[in-house]
Amino acid sequence: MAFAGKHSLLILCASLLAIFIAGANGIDIFLEWDVAADTTIKPLSVDQPVITINGMFPGPLINSTTNDFVHVNVFNNLDEPLLFTWNGIQQRLNSWQDGVSGTNCPILPRKNWTYVFQVKDQIGSFFYFPSINFQKAGGGFGPIRVNNRIVISVPFPKPEAEFDLLIGDWFYDDYKKTRSMANTSLTAYNAIPDVILMNGKGPFGYQMTREPESFTVTKGMTYRFRISNVGSVFSFNFRIQNHKMVLVETEGSYTNQITLRSLDVHVGQSYSVLVTADQNEADYYIVASPKLISTNDSSSLVGLGVLHYSNSKSQVTGPLPIGPDPFDLDFSMNQAKSVRWNLTAGAARPNPQGTFNVSNVTLSQTFILQGSRAEISGWPRYVINNVSYLTLETPLKLADYFVNGSGVYQLDWFPTNSVNDEATRGVSVVTGNHKGWIELVFNNNLDVIDSWHLDGFGFHVVGFGTGEWAPESRSTYNLFDPVVRSTVQVYPGGWTAVYAFLDNPGMWNLRSQLLQNWFLGQELYIRVHNSDPNPAKERPPPENLLLCGQCNVIKFAYILAMLMAIANAEDIFLEWHVAIDTSIRPVFADQPVITINGMFPGPLINCSTNDMIHVNVFNKMDEPLLFTWNGIQQRLNSWQDGVSGTNCPIQPGTNWTYVFQTKDQIGSFFYFPSINFQKAGGGFGPIRINNRIAINVPFPKPEAEFDLLIGDWYQESYKEIRSKMKKMQWAYFNPPDWMLMNGKVSLMNPNTTEHESFTVTKGKTYRFRISNVGTAWSFNFRIQNHRMVLVETEGSYTNKIKLDSLDVHVGQSYSVLVTADKNPADYYIVASPKLSHADANSSIYGVAVLHYDNSTTPPIGIPPKGLDPFNLQLSIDQAKDIRWNLTTGAARPNPQGTFNVTNVTLSQTFILQGSLAGIDGAPLYTVNNVSYLTPETPLKLADQFANGSGVYELDKFPVNASNVDAIRGVFVATGIHRGWIEIVLQNELEVIDSWHLDGFGFYTVGYGIGDWNPQLRSRYNLYDPVVRSTVQVYPGAWTAVYAYLDNPGMWNLRSQLLKNWHLGQELYVRVYDADPNPSKERPPPENLLLCGNFEPPPSPPTPSAPSPPTPSAPSPKDPSKGSATSQQVAWFKILTVYITTALFIGQ
Repeated sequence: MAFAGKHSLLILCASLLAIFIAGANGIDIFLEWDVAADTTIKPLSVDQPVITINGMFPGPLINSTTNDFVHVNVFNNLDEPLLFTWNGIQQRLNSWQDGVSGTNCPILPRKNWTYVFQVKDQIGSFFYFPSINFQKAGGGFGPIRVNNRIVISVPFPKPEAEFDLLIGDWFYDDYKKTRSMANTSLTAYNAIPDVILMNGKGPFGYQMTREPESFTVTKGMTYRFRISNVGSVFSFNFRIQNHKMVLVETEGSYTNQITLRSLDVHVGQSYSVLVTADQNEADYYIVASPKLISTNDSSSLVGLGVLHYSNSKSQVTGPLPIGPDPFDLDFSMNQAKSVRWNLTAGAARPNPQGTFNVSNVTLSQTFILQGSRAEISGWPRYVINNVSYLTLETPLKLADYFVNGSGVYQLDWFPTNSVNDEATRGVSVVTGNHKGWIELVFNNNLDVIDSWHLDGFGFHVVGFGTGEWAPESRSTYNLFDPVVRSTVQVYPGGWTAVYAFLDNPGMWNLRSQLLQNWFLGQELYIRVHNSDPNPAKERPPPENLLLCGQCNVIKFAYILAMLMAIANAEDIFLEWHVAIDTSIRPVFADQPVITINGMFPGPLINCSTNDMIHVNVFNKMDEPLLFTWNGIQQRLNSWQDGVSGTNCPIQPGTNWTYVFQTKDQIGSFFYFPSINFQKAGGGFGPIRINNRIAINVPFPKPEAEFDLLIGDWYQESYKEIRSKMKKMQWAYFNPPDWMLMNGKVSLMNPNTTEHESFTVTKGKTYRFRISNVGTAWSFNFRIQNHRMVLVETEGSYTNKIKLDSLDVHVGQSYSVLVTADKNPADYYIVASPKLSHADANSSIYGVAVLHYDNSTTPPIGIPPKGLDPFNLQLSIDQAKDIRWNLTTGAARPNPQGTFNVTNVTLSQTFILQGSLAGIDGAPLYTVNNVSYLTPETPLKLADQFANGSGVYELDKFPVNASNVDAIRGVFVATGIHRGWIEIVLQNELEVIDSWHLDGFGFYTVGYGIGDWNPQLRSRYNLYDPVVRSTVQVYPGAWTAVYAYLDNPGMWNLRSQLLKNWHLGQELYVRVYDADPNPSKERPPPENLLLCGNFEPPPSPPTPSAPSPPTPSAPSPKDPSKGSATSQQVAWFKILTVYITTALFIGQ
């Protein structure tokens, strides 16, 4: 019985987990469609080609759920080009998939192409259809359902079943013939379809109908009918004999539930109604009768189907149920006004639909659009404001992206608030203000009910009226609960007004849904542009992008754009004034804090892969200064690494500019001052390297990102601590006094006037980039009642693991995702030191707040406990669980797992032991019993100009054993260029050490207790070891890493514990390539600082000043040999001229 109970509990837990996962993420749906013309379908007894999908007419259902990704591989077996559009699917940030002539090149005959789109933040009833060549009149349409996620409540009981019902008018002639006749006034303006079909079937009882549509129901049950008007011309009135309907949804919006006898459905619209089988068991008519047409019960223009009760033995009888007068437009308009938004129901998101409303919006644009007819050059056309749209061979979106529309369209020439004096044809593209509210007013000068549709958005239907619209008409608007939809009717001689929020960048089609109107020019495009190339703002072109139109220019521009997106990046220019500030007082004492531009911590460096960073550092302190960029690999450029072995310090009162590239990197890092123990005084700050837009991030875009720099802090100034380090007590013991979070003390401290806090919104997910910027302590990080998902560490995407807490060691950085899925309140954020008995009220506990934006409740209880701070096995096990995500790209599109260490051949092994030693009475830290002695001349300078002579002796000290006697020296070891090195780090200290290697990421292959030996390699993880630049080494234990030394330079290998580093626990690895080619290693920068043996003497007042005493002093750069950056600029200018020339030739 005990087992059975546990088994049930496991099932329950698994079920809840499945529900959570299903609720949070969409799935990928893969479809393959063969589109062909079939003459055997015969919806009526007429030989005509019908466009089928996989042999089906109508086409197959796309049955999806909010946020699913739909992949549709379309094989065009027609004899002409083809496109599909997804009526009402908003294609968030992705008009590349919209499938209309202005966004996509068509799929040519006998070709295939795959649409990939997300039903992002949508629910509801929609349909798809072919969008060009009048093909919709030949079929090819089908239903789309976007179901609610299981975590979102639907505002009505689950129905017994759901039925898709596609109703539309149909011509006896095939669509090509109807298309060819559209250029005659008689057909263009007066063509009347011949029949109304229900799901591709003729009316019940009609002599040409082969099989009518029928739906089987069970008495007492309720059913959902998803009804769409897929026709070309007619609005229709829908009703079911003797049955009422409850309207519940239209085009992705839940409506106030109203009971109806009949419902008007206009071309392009979709509705959901609930029908309860509450009548006697029999068969009943389902009717769709056209508006503004006189018909009788036997007319083919009345669509008829059957509602069949499962136990019925009687056929439909009696006259058809009477609908409203088809010419009574007041009835139709009043019904339209009664269709209102359900403000209290959730839809795609859990918050109520009414959270978003238009009661107090500020309009940034008003378009007044008049639909009418016109003869242009003798041809019948439909127009908007007297302009008939002219479809070009080059899609607008393609032209917009690659040549800014040049040669294809002229932005904003179309009149959006007036009517042209003369009817004309043109490419109508207008600006929609990004993130602005637009008012669209549709005036209908036609004698039919028009339907207007806007791709990319749902609009709030605020008003209907008769006659001409005027600004005073706004007083009649419904701004309280207007329904949101994507297609709206406009009655003849009347107007309709809608509001839309243009938060979806792209090129969006605004059209009449009446097929002949659209085909003959009643459309335009709204260009909603956001200049930010961030894919979170608008998606880049898909990899399978089709090209057409101005082919030579577009193709060239496309290739160039892709190359530039992949290879080039931005220059980011920063100016930092570094100074001492005693007014910051992070721990309530008059203490000098190192600030950058008055900030502590320093400013964020927010960049992307391959950006060039220029940091002009003005040293306003009273001692020399250097910055290092923790984890930035400085590819081929250790001249910018900013440590004592590579750079001369920036002297007080002077400035110097670092210029480095974030080459082939992504991730979370930080910077800090690297000399004179200054890191203990501040000067640190965060670095983000974002993915390029061409590279997918392996998790959904979070709502926001937070940088959280956590580190220990001393009560005394960094200079006081530095001066006391000559004493053993201070060098080896005396720990820090505080733990700061972004420079602020714990919430729990009674003297706290300001603590760190992060504001979140319930239901949203956030990325926390956490760095340990301290000097001594590892810490355990956690958030009260919230789990974290680990996704990245120091430039590597990790396998996603869920954690209650995370150990972060000195110098390390992590990214975790946190979802605000608890009750709105405040929750503790905690960082507690490892190997410490401190409690939450101690100053060495860091405590901040996760604040829900609607919270009025402060954190309650005691801060959550983390892992036992002395249980190092738990910490080791967690470290081993952090593994590389082999399948995702990072800085490059190929998967991280393309580079692995499974079968590498090691060319070197360093076994490095960190320990303590007293040397000549001074307490020091050592590596293999050698304490590093910092020379006045940077090693890189000596290496470049004197081959190290007089500064260091290469390979003097052992890398596989300890010196017999403790000694001080300049420890420089050879790293074999393009060789694999194994570095085994042994820790003889009583603290958790952290080791860092500049210039590289290393594969963390193993951890273990005790002394390392070669047999322990059998325990290494060589399959998916995470790649990072800082790794912890537990006391009395070892850690092993592999690194591929493909980055020539002089690279610092150090303890990240500041006292250890300051007192000698470091060495340099010299990776040398004799080839002077700058593609192998960069030459010295033009602004190179000289010092030590190469410090220039004071300049005499004559032009013949002596050169620095070096065998081969650095020469000025040859201006004919531009730097990599200037070469890129030069190439860019050449290519720009080429494109411009090509454009003129193309015209």
